[in-house]
Amino acid sequence: MKQIRTLGMLRSRFGSLPDAFNDCLIPGDKSEKKKKGFWLFFSRSFGQPLSNKEKEAAKFAQLWNKIISSFREEDLISNKEMNLLLVPYWADRDLDQIQWPPFLLASKIPIALDMAKDSDSRDRELQKRIEADPYMFCAIRECYASFRSIIRFLVEGQREKRVIDDIFFKVDKRIVDGSVIKTYKMSAVPSLCDHIVKLIKLLLENKQDERGQVVLCFQDMLEIVTKDIMAEEEFSSLEHGGSGHDGMNPDPLHQLFDTKKLDQLFASTGAIKFPTPVSEAWREKINRLYLLLTTKESAMDVPSNIDARRRISFFSNSLFMDMPAAPKVRNMLSFS
Repeated sequence: MKQIRTLGMLRSRFGSLPDAFNDCLIPGDKSEKKKKGFWLFFSRSFGQPLSNKEKEAAKFAQLWNKIISSFREEDLISNKEMNLLLVPYWADRDLDQIQWPPFLLASKIPIALDMAKDSDSRDRELQKRIEADPYMFCAIRECYASFRSIIRFLVEGQREKRVIDDIFFKVDKRIVDGSVIKTYKMSAVPSLCDHIVKLIKLLLENKQDERGQVVLCFQDMLEIVTKDIMAEEEFSSLEHGGSGHDGMNPDPLHQLFDTKKLDQLFASTGAIKFPTPVSEAWREKINRLYLLLTTKESAMDVPSNIDARRRISFFSNSLFMDMPAAPKVRNMLSFS
């Protein structure tokens, strides 16, 4: 296996670092055959739990973040570079997937949005281009899951919850059968993302007097999804009884989608949880989504400091060296 000498090589092989770290430095059951490689993540079906893979990634993330933080303490990297290199400290259970450091995913969403804007009806070509870049696929998947989690956390009104749940049910179903790009109008997605970015800014400020702006943002996003993105037959099924996954629908959703009713959604007291309770995990979650959606410049040269690059290269290569497996602490002998 060739040594990691450049940032490009680091990016292409970063997915194998957690496996190498856990194989070399974490004692474990050697009789258990471990799956290796970045593509194990992509081979999972939608919604399948990560089990031990998530634990292994968390152990690696702890050490990786310590290394990156030490670079910042020594002033080898800037705050912006540190944010791009760090792995999330708080495991987001709502995502059910590994979160890679943003420097691997930077600019992927803006590029994907440009592709979607110009896609027209060339769904096969768009899907082919997305699947050709595993990091772009990963960024899209994480942004959707994170957005869905944030919206479900914010929406508390019963009518609003029903509408939101039905829409996500439809989208998730399309994700499972692989027909998202074919069914929905991707050219309207950039407009939706603009409103998502606006919503995230409001969430970061978290001011009571901006509640009206948050309500308008929700209404605009709903209008874009139902009138611009969803296909006619998809929207029609929402109008005439919802997704059908709950069997009964005493208050048909089509009554909520005429102009007057649409303006009333999210506006009532208690319909949206805002301002939101602030926690480190919540702030990290919305900051990361904002970073993935708005970082347009490539992070190919992150970190820019040569010494920081050298240290990362040495650390990465050391994980692939032929060395004895790490024994359990209780089996170690002291030097004294």
